[in-house]
Amino acid sequence: MTNDELLVLLRRARSVLDRYMFDGDETLRDDIAEVCMAIDDALPDATRVEVKRVGLEHTAQRSAA
Repeated sequence: MTNDELLVLLRRARSVLDRYMFDGDETLRDDIAEVCMAIDDALPDATRVEVKRVGLEHTAQRSAA
């Protein structure tokens, strides 16, 4: 599976779980809410800043010294 397919699957699972978050008497199901929060944390967010891996760059001038 590609990364995009996995994200679609996570979004689908989140929407299904959202339907079961409350019992018939409107009591919050903590177990389902916990899974939903974990999915929300795993999904990319447009406002979240992507962290890039950085490394040292060696230039020819510095290595000649």
